[in-house]
Amino acid sequence: MKKKSLKSLNRSELKEYLIEIQDYVATQFTGGEDIDDFLDKTDIFDEFEKVLPDEEYGIFVITILNKIRTDYIIERMLDMMEKSQNSFNGRSSNSKES
Repeated sequence: MKKKSLKSLNRSELKEYLIEIQDYVATQFTGGEDIDDFLDKTDIFDEFEKVLPDEEYGIFVITILNKIRTDYIIERMLDMMEKSQNSFNGRSSNSKES
């Protein structure tokens, strides 16, 4: 799967990217991949981990792994990412540093 820079995506593109990630993750598990092994080997969550606060990052990963696509959840995730990116751009202390 080709990773994309979150900074270069608008809200609509970010929504498409989230669905793309969910589809990719689902194919890994239908192919027999173990969740723990997948999480140890993948780097697709790295950029999200950099901008999301710890408590939000966990919710994000669970949502992706479980392929939750309700409009309400996806819109809240997008709101959370936009808010976190804005805070990260301002160097908020709640965001992770690499």
